[in-house]
Amino acid sequence: MPHVYMLTLSGPERQAFDWLGDRYGTGEPIAVTLRGCLPDDAKWTQPGDITFLIPEHEAWLIAERAWEEGDTWPCFAPGLATKMTDFTSSLV
Repeated sequence: MPHVYMLTLSGPERQAFDWLGDRYGTGEPIAVTLRGCLPDDAKWTQPGDITFLIPEHEAWLIAERAWEEGDTWPCFAPGLATKMTDFTSSLV
C-alpha cells in the first residue's frame, strides 16, 4: 500500500492558495492537487479545518512546485509558509 501524508489546512489557509492563484507555482497548481485529495464529505470552500490525505506521488509534486520557487512560499503568511515547508520536509 502506498504511503499517504496528512496535511490539515484551515479555511483561511486554503483561501491563501486561491488568492495566490497562478502568480506562483505554489498557488493554484498546488491547490488543484489538494482539491484532488479532499475527503469525500468536504468542500474546498467550507469553513474550518480540512485534513487532506495526500498520496506519496502527489506529495512529491507539491514539494517539487515548492522547490521550484526556492521553498519560499511567496506571499504566504509566515505560519502557512512554515506549515508547508514542514510538510515538504517530512517527505521520505
